[in-house]
Amino acid sequence: MSEHPSGAFARALVAALAERGVEDYVLSPGSRSGPLAHALAEAGAESPPLGAPRVRLHVRIDERSAGFLALGIARGRAAAGDPRPVAIVTTSGTAVGNLLPAVMEAHHSGVPLLLLTADRPAELRGVGANQTTDQVGIFGAFVRWEADVPASEIGEQRDRATALAERAVASAAGDRAREDMTAAPGPVHVNIAFREPLGADGGVWLDPPRLHTPTGGIPILVPAEEPLPLPPVARGVVIAGDGAGDVARQVAEAHGWPLLAEPTSLARSGSHCIPDYVRLLESAQGADLAARVHQVVVIGRPTLTRPVQALIARAPALIVAAFGARWREAPAHAQAVLRDVPPSWLWSTAPDEADPGWLAEWRAGGARCASPEGWGTRVVAAAFAESLRDGVWGVVGSSGPVRLLDRLMAAAPAGAAPLLVANRGLAGIDGTISTAAGVALGSGRIVHALMGDVTFLHEAGGLLVGPREERPRLRIVVVNDGGGTIFSGLEHSAAPAENLERVFTTPHGADLGALCAGYRVPHREVRSREELAAALAAPVTGLEVIEAVV
Repeated sequence: MSEHPSGAFARALVAALAERGVEDYVLSPGSRSGPLAHALAEAGAESPPLGAPRVRLHVRIDERSAGFLALGIARGRAAAGDPRPVAIVTTSGTAVGNLLPAVMEAHHSGVPLLLLTADRPAELRGVGANQTTDQVGIFGAFVRWEADVPASEIGEQRDRATALAERAVASAAGDRAREDMTAAPGPVHVNIAFREPLGADGGVWLDPPRLHTPTGGIPILVPAEEPLPLPPVARGVVIAGDGAGDVARQVAEAHGWPLLAEPTSLARSGSHCIPDYVRLLESAQGADLAARVHQVVVIGRPTLTRPVQALIARAPALIVAAFGARWREAPAHAQAVLRDVPPSWLWSTAPDEADPGWLAEWRAGGARCASPEGWGTRVVAAAFAESLRDGVWGVVGSSGPVRLLDRLMAAAPAGAAPLLVANRGLAGIDGTISTAAGVALGSGRIVHALMGDVTFLHEAGGLLVGPREERPRLRIVVVNDGGGTIFSGLEHSAAPAENLERVFTTPHGADLGALCAGYRVPHREVRSREELAAALAAPVTGLEVIEAVV
């Protein structure tokens, strides 16, 4: 067979991306994206052809699930200390639009994704061609950079593909020199026109030209200038939001202040952590403590509770650091907003600044209540939290479960907070199953995921893993309480019962066991603390579901 221009460009692009550290590719089937599919099938094979790079290929039928799988892989790799962009390949038309929820989450949470979308060549646009729409600019402000790549001609593929890969990977990694959203990692859209023929052409793989980007993952960048130390105050509080990291614990302990750490902060550990801070802030004693705070230091992005937001809003002095991809959206009344936690915060400039009684008051007020008795949602959440040990990582749905964990999780030993991930960029329930599967695949770890029944049903298609695909070691714990009960704790609960049920809690009556059987996913129903404990203690060998009926 003779080499096709589209096939040659696809091979050149895959080789150039792999040269720049892109190893994982999530592909959904389609004809227009055929050149990329053929190239990835070769590069992702057990024995790639001569000259082809070795890549990890993941195939998913549904593009929405594919987008969240890629997002989860990227998050898993980053958590494992090897941050890299992950590529998604789709055909044209509605396939591209189905990526939008994952792209929005990646934009707001700073996850590097490469969206490689196939399109018609110029002569087929705007003339009513099948599966053709306006794909250029379809993701709007949610991408760091985008390119509309015209159909290739013979002889120009290698240089074009290399330059394109260079710019795309660099843009996905983020540009810390800029003062806008491009400073953070995020999605990049590469819309590629492919002209027929689109089939396999048996072409050869060539080494891509080398540009200046080093091989490997995204570099860890540090601030160019050392900001001033934290002002010494007697009564400070450190709030650790999503993605804060263990540095939040270190800051709190260095200054003798209480630490209020969300479950996904990765900082819920150590002697200064107040596990039940939500219940405390809701109490009269908590209100008194909050009124006496001199300074609030926010690290990461807290989003879970109104009491914490109220504490931030009325802080007499507020300093924000490492707010994530949305650092420009930090509270307007902050005296300082820093992209990173400076090393100077890890020691006190005034060793006697802290009031020992201040921390003691928070500890006494936030003494963790006894473990929940009986059987119910709180018991399931507590058991899930206890299961995150011995190298097991966690993913939690961004609705009721993460808020339950915020109230129930104990403080781990210093520096040993469990690794717990949630899609808190936009806090949607979209794609939670696929995100969890991606975290397991990207990290190579065993993952336990906790979610409600509505979140589970919202993306049941994420259970579909083809027989030739790598199966994640993922245990999904579904709390089946018959609908979206989170709304019963919000202001909507004041509505008439029949209205609340129909348009908010939405009971479904679905048979989750039968659903899992249809996807050939092992399913186990538990109805007691003892049954749940036994199910969580069993080895995880693949993808499975535990349904806790409460």
